[in-house]
Amino acid sequence: MLGKRRLKELVVASAVDIAAYYTVKIPTPCTREMPLVIQIDGKGVVMRPEALREATRQAAAKSAAAGRRGRLAPGEKPNRKRMATVACVFDTTPAPRRPHDIVHPPGGRSEARPPRTGPKAVRKWCTVSLIRPPEQVVADAFAQATSRDPQHLRDWIVLVDGARHQLDLIHSEAARLVGRLCH
Repeated sequence: MLGKRRLKELVVASAVDIAAYYTVKIPTPCTREMPLVIQIDGKGVVMRPEALREATRQAAAKSAAAGRRGRLAPGEKPNRKRMATVACVFDTTPAPRRPHDIVHPPGGRSEARPPRTGPKAVRKWCTVSLIRPPEQVVADAFAQATSRDPQHLRDWIVLVDGARHQLDLIHSEAARLVGRLCH
């Protein structure tokens, strides 16, 4: 049986090699018909008070001093979260589908035609960070995509939930990449 301290040491020691693993791993070549997908998202992570950034810590202290303990939505934890940036790059085979394969038609789906299966992500590369700035995580995702398609022959699809900050980072990184390719 491992003690808590030893288990923590083992986890930290094993995580050291993750970045190096992805650096030397060579993705399997794909055809031009296989789209390359970059997915960017943010995730709030509840933090211990001492791990909050200074501005968030001050907001939490101000809120506590004002006695604001109003009703919270399920899962809401004001002034206790830091945003992690999550990025994933993967290949996928196109999967043509009909509208009713995705959204059930009024009155239900007929059993005569079974729904077509959706696309499947393969050769996934994922990263997440609370420490590195979102700009760096997005740049890392684009670098991974470039290593998979250095000649930019494939269609690239970028999935994002529409958060303005993420869209700005993606546009900025795409413009930087295009500028580098043109020079």
